[in-house]
Amino acid sequence: MIRITSESGFRLPRLFRRRPTLEVHVPIAPTPSFLNQLRCLTHSLRRFGGAYRHAPVIATVGGPADPGLADRMPWLRKNGIELRWVPEAEFTRMGMYATGSRRLQHEFQADMVLLLDADTLIRRPLDALIETTHRDGVVAGVIAHYSPLLEWRSREQPSWADFFALLGLKTPALDHEHTGWGYFFSDARYRYCPPYFNYGVIAAPARVISRIGRVAEHHLIQLREALGTYFDAQLAFTASIVELGLPTRALPMRYNMGNNPLVESLHHREIDRAVILHLLHEHQNRRVETFESISHLRDFVNRGDLRVTNLMAQDVIRTILPALEAEEQTTSQAAA
Repeated sequence: MIRITSESGFRLPRLFRRRPTLEVHVPIAPTPSFLNQLRCLTHSLRRFGGAYRHAPVIATVGGPADPGLADRMPWLRKNGIELRWVPEAEFTRMGMYATGSRRLQHEFQADMVLLLDADTLIRRPLDALIETTHRDGVVAGVIAHYSPLLEWRSREQPSWADFFALLGLKTPALDHEHTGWGYFFSDARYRYCPPYFNYGVIAAPARVISRIGRVAEHHLIQLREALGTYFDAQLAFTASIVELGLPTRALPMRYNMGNNPLVESLHHREIDRAVILHLLHEHQNRRVETFESISHLRDFVNRGDLRVTNLMAQDVIRTILPALEAEEQTTSQAAA
């Protein structure tokens, strides 16, 4: 009898390998716009997520706790969405950063964790992303468009060495090019960076996210005091990766396709391959207004001026809109 082991050179056929499980974590505020973004994201996952379309979605919510929210919005439970509220004292201390920090500290039940911003939509199956990331045990994300060092106003010409020295860390290799280099900024001193990912889409094994969660808040507090920029949470995540010496993978833009003409021009070969859309830019689309209500989403679907990533987002929302409208009618009838 042949004993098949990792040393034997044989691999079990794909059919007999257990597929890793997944849970999706999204930070939100309890506002109509954020809730509808979460709703659209979840419906897009259920429709286009492939083998992971049924993955549970956990929303980490920042703001005054509202225990009755899930009861008033039965579509949350129906769609497999769980709300976890940030402790009030923590939210008071950290504000909006508390939601992103807290989601790294949950007790994960799945093999894999996918961290998503609420303003993302799933367009194609997630199978390849989740399975290869799990297989290789890496933290995977798309390198950020822009250097955060350009926002460090308290220092003249700051460097990544300055940044890591501030946190008491050794500077890692700067072997990643910013995905917006040449269009978003052109200062050659800031062209390259460590594994500094856009925080809108991150995939990693749950055990790895748990390790990051144990150190990231400390770095975030340090950075809020020393820098106070919009990018502090992203920077804290990178600092945690470096401190822990974690393996990483820079993903192609298809996994975090932003609705920005510069991104679309630089990464035009990725457009048709887009798996996850990210409506992070206020280009042709104002998120708060678009997601304010089902009626506003209907208006978005009926627009004829949208282009590229926004057009792909329109196609996704057009597909899921009948389910959203049916849910809205059911919720209204229940409330009456």
